[in-house]
Amino acid sequence: MRIAIIDSSCLICLVHLNLASKLAHYFDVVYVPRSVQIEFNRKHRSRYRLNKLFEAGVFQKCMCKDETNFRLLSAELDAGEAEGLVQAQERGVEFFLVDERKAREIGVRQGLTRYGTVRLLARFCLEGYAEDI
Repeated sequence: MRIAIIDSSCLICLVHLNLASKLAHYFDVVYVPRSVQIEFNRKHRSRYRLNKLFEAGVFQKCMCKDETNFRLLSAELDAGEAEGLVQAQERGVEFFLVDERKAREIGVRQGLTRYGTVRLLARFCLEGYAEDI
């Protein structure tokens, strides 16, 4: 089973381009941390589109349980990235969809495979799921 956690920058971009639902071609589950949901709703102001993704079944809400690790990581990273990294450990996630360089480096040290927005967009184009972006 291919499971991923997504950060807000990647989620906002994919939702804006109407490509977020295409992640279902690559992942069985995409977890959206609580901090990412809050940031998405604050910056993007489109709760309706995010709720439609949750209803579709691939995207799932999740919350951080290990507050200590979250606080340690949030000293270096944004809340969404920190919570995503902690939840990746808690849930045994293999993929981390994130753009922030520092979060990507920490994810690699945790053994996560990371995908950035540009890599996802290129893959969508190459495999015919999106027009030339």
